[in-house]
Amino acid sequence: MQTMLSLLRIVSCVVVAAVAAALCGCNGFGAGQATTPGSTPNIAQQTSYRVVGDLGTPFRALISDSRSSWQVFGTIPTSIVIVNDSPPDRIVVTKMSNDSRLLSLELILGFSIGTLDSTVSKFGTVVAGFRKLPAFAPAASPDVRFVVKGPTTGLFTALIEDETMGNALMSRIPAVVLFDSPNSGGAGRVDGIFHQVSFAGLFDIDLTIDGRLVDSVTGGGLSVTLKGG
Repeated sequence: MQTMLSLLRIVSCVVVAAVAAALCGCNGFGAGQATTPGSTPNIAQQTSYRVVGDLGTPFRALISDSRSSWQVFGTIPTSIVIVNDSPPDRIVVTKMSNDSRLLSLELILGFSIGTLDSTVSKFGTVVAGFRKLPAFAPAASPDVRFVVKGPTTGLFTALIEDETMGNALMSRIPAVVLFDSPNSGGAGRVDGIFHQVSFAGLFDIDLTIDGRLVDSVTGGGLSVTLKGG
């Protein structure tokens, strides 16, 4: 009996340590380094955005870090995450409807909301950023996006990798995951492994590179993998 209790204590310690390591790597709803844990340097806390308000309100977002910029079209609600982010960051979201529906923008740093801006104006605009970005960067090249369209609600974790590094992230669905400068901006493999925290329906994910669909998953269970390059 004493031996069994000792083994249980050891197993419990291992599980607690593993969970703690995973949480440190994910940085909440942003992203974190996930390649060879323990032997790679820490990266800066990543930023992500959440566009919320009246359901179905269409919007256009212009997002930039210090290296790249992206244009994203979507409807409320949508999460936007930059993988391999290079701060400072800036985002401008414009409502694409001539009405008084609410559009709100959340800037999320780790587990915390950094800034919040809202509008009910016709074709209203909201702005957020992390540190001061003097000017929007050139368009991303290559422009690599994982578009998580379904299920319509839920929470997922993902490991986004190129040939030299991996980044772990957590976000709400639907979401657009932007991979900044994979393979140092050159050609090469890009993978995404997605897992639902709690099953909410079938995955529906597209992987596009420079606007071209290179892989997609419709269906699957808790976990799916997409590959491109």
